[in-house]
Amino acid sequence: MKIILPTRKLCIALLLFCALGSYAQRFDSILFRLNNEYKQEKIYLHFDRNLYSPGETIWFKAYLFTGSYPSLVSKTIYAELLDEKGKIIQRKTAPVLSSSAAAAFDIPAGLTGSVVYIRAYTRWMLNFDSSFIFYKAIPLASLKKPEKNGQVPAISIHFFPEGGDLVEGVLSRVAFKANDDRGMPVNISGDIVDNNGDKVLSFKSEHDGMGSFGLVLKPGERYKAIWKDEKGKIRETVLPAAKQDGIVLEVTNNATQIEFKLRRSENRVPPYPFVYVVAQMNQQLLYRAKANIGKIAAPSGAIPIDNLPAGIVQVTIFTPDEKPIAERITFINHSSFYFITDLNMALQDAGKKKKNVIQVDVPDTIPCNLSISVTDADLDPLQESDNIFSSLLLTSDIKGYVHRPAYYFTSAGDSVEGHLDLVMMTNGWRRFNWESVLANQWPKLTYQPDNYLAIQGQVSGLNKTLLTNREINAVIEFTNKQREFLNTPVSIGGKFIFPDMIFYDTAKLFYQFNNDKKKDLTARAGFDIKNGFLKDPLQLKPDSILLWHVTKTDTATLAKNIEIYKEELSEQELKKVKTLKEITIKGKQKTKQEVMDAEYASGLFSGGDSRTILPEDDPAFLSSQSVLDFLRGRYAGLQVSVGNPATVSWRGSATTLFMNEMEQEAEVIQNIPMSDIAMVKIFNPPFFGAMGGGPGGAVAIYLKKGAAAYQSVKGLDYISVPGYSPIKEFYSPDYSNPNAYDSTDLRKTLYWNPFVVTDKKTRRIFLPFFNNDITRRMKIIIEGCNEDGKLTRVEKLIR
Repeated sequence: MKIILPTRKLCIALLLFCALGSYAQRFDSILFRLNNEYKQEKIYLHFDRNLYSPGETIWFKAYLFTGSYPSLVSKTIYAELLDEKGKIIQRKTAPVLSSSAAAAFDIPAGLTGSVVYIRAYTRWMLNFDSSFIFYKAIPLASLKKPEKNGQVPAISIHFFPEGGDLVEGVLSRVAFKANDDRGMPVNISGDIVDNNGDKVLSFKSEHDGMGSFGLVLKPGERYKAIWKDEKGKIRETVLPAAKQDGIVLEVTNNATQIEFKLRRSENRVPPYPFVYVVAQMNQQLLYRAKANIGKIAAPSGAIPIDNLPAGIVQVTIFTPDEKPIAERITFINHSSFYFITDLNMALQDAGKKKKNVIQVDVPDTIPCNLSISVTDADLDPLQESDNIFSSLLLTSDIKGYVHRPAYYFTSAGDSVEGHLDLVMMTNGWRRFNWESVLANQWPKLTYQPDNYLAIQGQVSGLNKTLLTNREINAVIEFTNKQREFLNTPVSIGGKFIFPDMIFYDTAKLFYQFNNDKKKDLTARAGFDIKNGFLKDPLQLKPDSILLWHVTKTDTATLAKNIEIYKEELSEQELKKVKTLKEITIKGKQKTKQEVMDAEYASGLFSGGDSRTILPEDDPAFLSSQSVLDFLRGRYAGLQVSVGNPATVSWRGSATTLFMNEMEQEAEVIQNIPMSDIAMVKIFNPPFFGAMGGGPGGAVAIYLKKGAAAYQSVKGLDYISVPGYSPIKEFYSPDYSNPNAYDSTDLRKTLYWNPFVVTDKKTRRIFLPFFNNDITRRMKIIIEGCNEDGKLTRVEKLIR
């Protein structure tokens, strides 16, 4: 990030600002260390809906950022579902692919509460303030009526002098926020009076209980606010006391620059001859200067912001001995923070079980990672509280409750900008504390960032001599019975690791020491083997204030959801009765490819946008010299070279190769005997089972079970190792055959796809889905980001 030093525009006649010298390097080095060693991650979750019933599935996509860009720090995300008392119901672990992850929670059918909580975090985030962990309260349309709190909420008002302090005799802008003890905003009006009770000025709320006014405090005077709430009740609140000496910081943000002004009392000798002005964004230095306040009472300056991303800028004033004395945050709201996504219906039919096709166009050539949901608009309340813009750009960087943060990204108009500035004046940016880092008190790093799943082991019972130059041989067996050979060295301290693995559900790890055919040494040793994940869920209770800020659902929408919930329960009972009466069960005959896929493939390799090749389906398969030789020239977009070295790519991007779902080099794939191959799958790009999101797609080769010599694990010890949470596939029925399904379709989410990816060669995507039996209005929401960190969100109502 470019450092903006004082220019002629900032250096007025009295040489207000001058170079900082060694102090500049100190501020710079602190922010450099923070940005490099203490990167701050933040998470946003896109849910398929805003309202659920017991027994339903909550589908979600997680976006992981550091600052203004997709995060490259963590490779594993943890998510937890809690009941309204904060008890953990389910826990999910998901691999981070292209700075995002996807999973689902199943709400227990017997859950009787009126709300559930979801939180999400990475291991790295646990090193920092827990208030930055993602939390969301989601209402339930259950048969149980929510309990009413009979208490009348208490109302209070808080005053926030701009920059932090009031100074006697100096004009100060004072912001205020009025809210009840649940955090809900309350509109108020009142007067500021002096010691004698004389009115100084009047004030009233401008937006969501917030407002501001200018005030000059007379020496020795104390001021108070006499105000009344929405019900007309009169209250009194004393304003913060003014200091005799100090600095008042005023910040004004316009389209091209952040203008700041420092004020001190003109009638008193300044407490310091100069102060430092430092501005930072995402722990990167934007501006540094030295203001000679001893020569002028109100120096001013400006910070250019044309080339900065959208987000929060922190401006801090320091004394000569580096004590922060004034601070203000301001929001840069450039329209450049988002990219355009066009959403149209290529085929639209709101009839029962009719086919619809969504057309998504991204004009930009930069790779984009999107998620899309289609829901029944009459059963899913409008999302008014927050979204990907407000979460990643605003609320994830400040403490405290912000009411309806999505509102601040609905318009670039002056009124919205002014309201957003009130949020900045009544909240603080607290990703780090200047006083602490200037005193070399850095965050304690208890947790290192998660990579992908790592099978970690500790050998006990053997001395260093026996462990010298020792290796572990292992065979890992997945739930589909596929097996892979692993080998890793053992340290003289007995530690070993199989790093960076992605598998789902539970695998069996068979192990023994290398060159220990009789397993004598293996039998003497003790083995403690773990998967490297965080062992226990967080023991934090959700903030009770979250309970009051679930997505507000109107009575009619809630009633409709409860009626559908009752119908679903009736359908389930009816199915039970039908199942008992039926003698034969008719089912769709699976194809050979589907049978093989179910037997061999797992996780992200199961199903998907792929083509399946079985050796018996093509006479040329067994006669080919290698599987790469067979694939050459057969599939549009897939380029195969069998030279030395062999290469496989998809329209210019390298294609990832797998053997039994473990990544392999092309030369290994080339040497597989064709008679040992059970199945080949070709995945169109992107393929999220590959590192970096698989922009060149993937080719997965599956060996016949028992084909390789290392498949035999007879006599080996083994341990069960939990992998990532099993992937649940979104149910999307195909009604192209009208006789295939005769039951009533009451789905509230018609379509959910957490990974819709575009790039410069694929900028238009068609997404087909079928309607249910009850939906007449569909709500489509697309959210996501591109590789440059720009965001997108589109919400459209289809009738």
